[in-house]
This record gives sequence, structure tokens and C-alpha cells, in this order.
Amino acid sequence: MKVHTMRFGEIDISEDKVLVFENGIPPFNECTKYTLICSEETDPFLWLQSLDDADLALAVVNPFRLFPDYAPSASDEVLGTIGNPPYEDILVLTVAVISSNYREMSTNLVSPILINPHTNQSRQIIMENSPYATKQPIYDRIEALVIGGEINVGSNPED
Repeated sequence: MKVHTMRFGEIDISEDKVLVFENGIPPFNECTKYTLICSEETDPFLWLQSLDDADLALAVVNPFRLFPDYAPSASDEVLGTIGNPPYEDILVLTVAVISSNYREMSTNLVSPILINPHTNQSRQIIMENSPYATKQPIYDRIEALVIGGEINVGSNPED
């Protein structure tokens, strides 16, 4: 299927690449279909492009690349809403905020996006009583990845 997007122009998406968020993503609850766009130019950022709204593309990151000790948790009930995949198969992403002052970029580690790669059922969750931050700074970690540096595995995401 051909989809027009503001950021990427017209793209061709196969049906098996459509991610379905039954209840949308807050605050975009009316948008339930997305696709994931990967680009070497924006690595380590990926784009969660809405197929319902051409103007909506969320920057997302694989939080484990930035915080190797990140340990999100989801209840069996939540996992049931995405088809009960084995935990190790779930693709976990977090929404990034890239402000005009790029040194202030952050990601939301409290509300990860869970994607079942077998069914494409997806959901953003909110982890209650989470030890993580909703605006976790990521500039230093992104910079380390881009220049090929190492990320300190033992560091705390709240630092």
C-alpha cells in the first residue's frame, strides 16, 4: 500500500509491516495504525509513522542500546493485549523528544512501546511505581553511539 507522509514523502508499506495499536498512543488515540521506518541517516532513532495521519511521526529509540540494564515490566494482562508473545521476542521502543536544543533530548523510559513482531499487535504501557524517568536525558549516550564510544553498562538510567 502506498502512504503519503509529511516527513518521508510517499512510501510503500506492505501489509505485514503495519503495526496495530488497538487504543492508539496517548495523546494520539485516534491513530491506530503505524509503521516503523529505519534510516541509517537518523540511527539510533527510528520513526513510528502513523498511517492514519500523514503529519504524525514519532521519534523512537531502542532503549537497550542506550541503557543496557533497562528492565521494563508488563503484567500478563498487558501482554495478553498484544497476543502473549514470549518476553524475549517483544520489540521494546521508547518515545524520544528531540528539542531545538539537542543537548536536552530525552526518552520516556516509564512508558515503553511493546510490539509483538509475530502479530504486529502493539501497545504503549505506563509502568506504575517505575524507577525510571519520563524525561531521561539521552544526549551523552546518543553521542557515544554516534562516535563509536562505549556506553557504561553499569550506569543508572536516572543519572
